[in-house]
Amino acid sequence: MDTDSIYNEQEILLQVVQGNQRAFVQLVEHYTPAVFAHVLTYLKNASRAEEITQDIFLKVWKHRSELTAIHNFRGYLFIITRNSTISAFREKIMKWEDTQKDELETNSLNPAGAAEYRQLSDTILKGVELLPPRRKQVFKMSRFDNLSYEEIAKALGISKSAVNQHIVESLLFLRTFLRNQMLFITGGILLYIL
Repeated sequence: MDTDSIYNEQEILLQVVQGNQRAFVQLVEHYTPAVFAHVLTYLKNASRAEEITQDIFLKVWKHRSELTAIHNFRGYLFIITRNSTISAFREKIMKWEDTQKDELETNSLNPAGAAEYRQLSDTILKGVELLPPRRKQVFKMSRFDNLSYEEIAKALGISKSAVNQHIVESLLFLRTFLRNQMLFITGGILLYIL
């Protein structure tokens, strides 16, 4: 997040608490670039990052009465941004998983689809094995053993947010790994054909 501070930020925050929309606009204009960049880094979709950024500031406005108790607004905003980003990322993954299930059901009806499914499954398993030990353990407990984040946290003696972070990082790694593997396979096929 941005390390610059707004001149007299405490005064601006007090004005926001009192419902001053101009002060709120100053706050939004100052922090939007950093919030947007953070969200975009994880979601890789500018229009969705823009929506999430607007939602974040809408949350700040709706809860403006609580700002008087906040001693570090930048940290407060970062936490809201992080949580909103994780929620949006999780939502994106869930939609992707649903789409993949539909495609797998359609493709599993034919032999070529079944072979592609096996190849994809094998590639994912290879990627999982490349994860750091703790991350691999958390990922397997979540995806293979179908344990909830709370159950995993309790079993491993870590927080639910740590479990969530392991899952998010695992999925980011696996997505990149799959993309690279597909490029490698496609490149190999092209070399073979040419």
